[in-house]
Amino acid sequence: MSEVALINPNNYDPIWDLEKQYTAPLGSRVILVVKLNKACIVSGGVDTVLKHESRRAPSASAMDAAVENSINDMNNMKITGTEQLGSNNSGSSGEPNPFSFLSDESVVSNASSSRSKSTGRANAFSKFGAKLKNHIDRGVTNIAVQAQKATGDSTKIRDLLTVGCYAQNKETGNFDVCLGMTERYEMPHIDTNDDPDGEGLTFSIPLIIPKHVIDEDASSTGSVLQLHLWMRSGAAIFAKNRALRKYVFVGTSTLRVAHLVQHIQPAFTRPFQLTLPLQSSVVNSGKMTVIGLPDTKFPSLCGCGWSLSDPRTDTAYTKVPRKRMLFNAPLEQNYVFPFGNNRSLFTTERLTESTVVLPLAAAFMQLVSEASKVSADHASALASKLQCLDRPESLNDPMFAMQNGHAQCQIQIVHFLRYGQEGENHGSNKTHVTINLQRSDSIFENLLASCDIPTHPFIQNMTYPSHSSMTVPFYPRIIAADDQRLLPGQTNGAVASTKKFFLGKLRIQLYEENVGGAPDVFTPLGPTSYVGSTPRHLEAVVDIDPYLNLNKDSGIVYLNVVDLSSGISAGSLGITLIANTLEGLVDQSKGISIGNSNDIVEGGLISLVGMDTLMEDDKSCYPFCDLTPVSHEKVAGNDGTKDLRRQKQVGTMGEFLTYDYMKRHVETKRKSESKGFSEKYTSYITTLTSPKEADEEDLPPDEQKNPRPFRPSSSRMNELLSGIGFNIHVQSFCLSMLANDPSTGVVSNVPITLFQNVTHGAPSDHFRGFSAKGDDTLKLFSGGLRRLEGSRITLADQVRDLQNQLIQAVSSYYTAQSQNRIIPGKSLRHIPSGDHKIASLRNACISATQSLHNLTFEIAARRSNCFSQALGIALSLFLAHVSDLAKLQKADWAGLWVKHGFLITFEGLLSAAGKELGMIEDAAVGIAMLRMVSIVFVTDQSQLFPAKSDRRFGVIDSPYLKWLRINPHGHGSGTKYTIEVCVDDNYYTQRIPAALKNNTAVQFYPVLYQMGVDIRQWGANATNFGKKGNEFQEEMDEDEIGVPDNDELLALNYEAFRKMNAYAHEVFLCDNPQGKVTVTWEQAHKAQQIVQPIHPMLSSLYDYIRSSAGKMEHGILDEAGFASNRLGGGSAIFCKSGKDRTAMQVTFKQAQYINRYIQSQGNGFAECDIDARNVFRDATTMRVYGTRLPICDKNVGQALYAFNSLQAKFMPDALKPPPRALAGFLKGGRLLTGGGIES
Repeated sequence: MSEVALINPNNYDPIWDLEKQYTAPLGSRVILVVKLNKACIVSGGVDTVLKHESRRAPSASAMDAAVENSINDMNNMKITGTEQLGSNNSGSSGEPNPFSFLSDESVVSNASSSRSKSTGRANAFSKFGAKLKNHIDRGVTNIAVQAQKATGDSTKIRDLLTVGCYAQNKETGNFDVCLGMTERYEMPHIDTNDDPDGEGLTFSIPLIIPKHVIDEDASSTGSVLQLHLWMRSGAAIFAKNRALRKYVFVGTSTLRVAHLVQHIQPAFTRPFQLTLPLQSSVVNSGKMTVIGLPDTKFPSLCGCGWSLSDPRTDTAYTKVPRKRMLFNAPLEQNYVFPFGNNRSLFTTERLTESTVVLPLAAAFMQLVSEASKVSADHASALASKLQCLDRPESLNDPMFAMQNGHAQCQIQIVHFLRYGQEGENHGSNKTHVTINLQRSDSIFENLLASCDIPTHPFIQNMTYPSHSSMTVPFYPRIIAADDQRLLPGQTNGAVASTKKFFLGKLRIQLYEENVGGAPDVFTPLGPTSYVGSTPRHLEAVVDIDPYLNLNKDSGIVYLNVVDLSSGISAGSLGITLIANTLEGLVDQSKGISIGNSNDIVEGGLISLVGMDTLMEDDKSCYPFCDLTPVSHEKVAGNDGTKDLRRQKQVGTMGEFLTYDYMKRHVETKRKSESKGFSEKYTSYITTLTSPKEADEEDLPPDEQKNPRPFRPSSSRMNELLSGIGFNIHVQSFCLSMLANDPSTGVVSNVPITLFQNVTHGAPSDHFRGFSAKGDDTLKLFSGGLRRLEGSRITLADQVRDLQNQLIQAVSSYYTAQSQNRIIPGKSLRHIPSGDHKIASLRNACISATQSLHNLTFEIAARRSNCFSQALGIALSLFLAHVSDLAKLQKADWAGLWVKHGFLITFEGLLSAAGKELGMIEDAAVGIAMLRMVSIVFVTDQSQLFPAKSDRRFGVIDSPYLKWLRINPHGHGSGTKYTIEVCVDDNYYTQRIPAALKNNTAVQFYPVLYQMGVDIRQWGANATNFGKKGNEFQEEMDEDEIGVPDNDELLALNYEAFRKMNAYAHEVFLCDNPQGKVTVTWEQAHKAQQIVQPIHPMLSSLYDYIRSSAGKMEHGILDEAGFASNRLGGGSAIFCKSGKDRTAMQVTFKQAQYINRYIQSQGNGFAECDIDARNVFRDATTMRVYGTRLPICDKNVGQALYAFNSLQAKFMPDALKPPPRALAGFLKGGRLLTGGGIES
């Protein structure tokens, strides 16, 4: 056939990008499995074909005119450089001239007779180029063949076969429109004495025939398809230029379209088989057998590979006006693996988006939005209360203070009347005054104000100016007599014992300046100290309580002023004092309301995400910000675990959060977080419930930035989408038995088993980043959640240490004061604000407490996003396994899940360096939070909380799921979530296992294994990388720079092992039940405290972990995933983006599964030896031809793996990407754009 020469299989791109995957109409193609009989396996391979073609007439155009050179002569070819260019004659040794193709004359006699001879220089150059390329093609192939033969390596380097399906080009008439090709199959060794009609080989990649090829018009016109069999030397791979990897044509089979249509109409319900003769000049009795199967784009409802989380195919992928098409159609590929005895395993790899991801994110964001608003309002109210104490002069709403248990007070200083002997001069007419509030609930004074006031000598019956020199408003808290914050000794005495409330006292300090002289620079009092007599330090004290709610103006009150150095009265201070409560202003009969100092908050964000404040123990201090009812009980209760004396000491030290801090924290943190969460919730629920707007664009998946079930990895830095897990797909690998009955010719295809995983990007808060911000020089706020949680514990310890130092300093102060002479009017209960040592310690303690408080809320907000992402992943995985009827019928897995929890094994492929270390830390905490979750299947009639209808979120485009609802309960670290999954009544009755009915809950049992598998992890592990650190960093992207932390990976893996080991001992007993040691998930989550023997099923996993220090040990993930499936659990696989390293891992697992299934003849989880070469071959086929490259296209707009050759070199052998599918060789794979760089 003359057109064969026009087709080059090298030009065919085997990668199925999104355009190929989504060719309309969806789900209507025909799959053709291609088999060859033994006669098609040419003995001798390419060598035989070339020899045969060389004997054909020179005009045979199928292999081009240039095959005139004898292959026998090529065998003996030696290039000596003595031959003359342009000569066709042999040299003295009789060898042909290897450069004869350069001679124009050498081709004239070989030109096709159908072509006229071209003239002119342009035609000559054109012919020369064509001859040059053709000869190089043939020459390289022949050299590769001879090199293979010369090395005796023909058994290791095998020739490759492939079949291409071609349709006729309507314009040229040639069959050069390639519809698809199989993979390149290594040609098996065939015994020439075997039956040539026996089964030869089955290609793993079937051919796909689109619907337009087999429509009625095509079939009625006698259209045919041609299936060309090609061969290429296995040694040709040594040619670096793909164009030089020459294919040779073996033969063709013709398939009439009418025969296809005959089998698929009116309904394509069962497979069919056609045997086609191979027309070939090389092969005798060759036959191709094609088995036709229906399109597997969409699984049958409730069939193998279908999950409860799948969208319904009749509505989810169809465009309807104003309806949002939220889902992208599944990505799928089929593979065929020989199973012997006229049987093959027909497998369907399918990636489907989950219907529960967006409703779950919306449901949780509703809770978070409400909780963050509660937290913001709570902190704002607390800031206002602190303003009453710290910044009373700036309070614009006295009514708020009185409504919250504060009194409205005001003091005016009029003048100071000093005493003295006649003629004695004790200062000028000015005295510096400082006013301090001595609260009844704090040993530390609050500085209210300071200024200069007029001073007059006291003269009997003298009239002095009565106008105010200074006016100071303040708002002391009203302390009840039974308030736990009331300082000791306040109720002592006859008068005090009858009091029901206390406001405190005012201590007024007076510094009297002397007349004359220059400043004395050697005294510490600075500007108030003058040469002459020593300036006096004076003090007056006034109790506020008697002035509360007086119904008459008390006028000017004169306070006794005492000289602190002598205790002698030094004069009188004229003041006016007003103190009112809300009741006193409105109605005296109502009494006085006492403010609540507990500051309890119900439903705040910190508690919602399962956190305590770390201030619930004996270091608890005021104000109790974010205190829940449960944590308040911990603080107030005497459970024998707290030092109550220490707790009371701290309780006397006032507030450890300041108004300035709280105001800034509320404005920059809590209100902004509340607004952000509210916007997320609004956006998510709008997408779920509102029709599509007219101006909404239908963008490619990688450019979509609005909330959808699928979130591309290119949107990692999008804040609005940070509550949605990205790149989440349920990846199913469905096996069915494709069998042919030779006696009847009937072909059957029966589903037999399913292997499935969820693949996704790291559940991390990428938008917040992982670097230290602002003035965080200690980097307490850097990294991901796990590191931040560690910093929080460090800060809590620091708060305790500083509190201890402050308690010791206060104790020393009181001891020193008790030894001094008691001066009338001087307080021994309060510590002056001017004590610099104690003030410095207290400020340090306040600073540490505020840092802990700020970090706690930062972690709570970060937890919200990470947990929201992890939740969608976990529920999608659980629903996939609940939908696997074959699995549930093999064992009572549902019953075990109810009893022990559903095991979710996360397999992380991030590197413990730079930003990826932060992603690991985020993921570790978000995944651990899944332990708080239990799942309950309900119907509309059996729901747990029917009154909470406003909390139900509909599952759009699901055939059986109706709605979801998240029900939180508990407080702080005791918070739990019960998620109701409402299913259709019929499905509930027929398909939900009995163990999961009647509102029975299944708790998640999450574990995380983590192992870096790329060049960064290799560099982190290497003891001698061969370069200086800065040189290595120069070759890394910004994401990759950072100090590696291999200990973190080791700790995570040991922690995961403890949990899985505990689970294995519960599920599969291996010891005497009476002597079994039970370890809970919560116990295993902490450092090992209970010694438990290693379960035999996990001994290999333990060995890998134990030997992994400083190594890139992929065996950890391999064994962990294998063990998880044997324990009835599921695996979730992730890297940074969920598309590149994840692709390598999930295809490797699928290849292992299929090889175990074949080796064990029916068990993909059998412990049997499998050939690593076969696993790698099958994994490579899946990586090139399967669904993972379209996933790359779906995420970043390019169907290539974002690795470069250097990165691929350092990956474990099992995970090495195929070179033909790499993004490029630039540093960091920078051929990709739009956030597509994996590493």
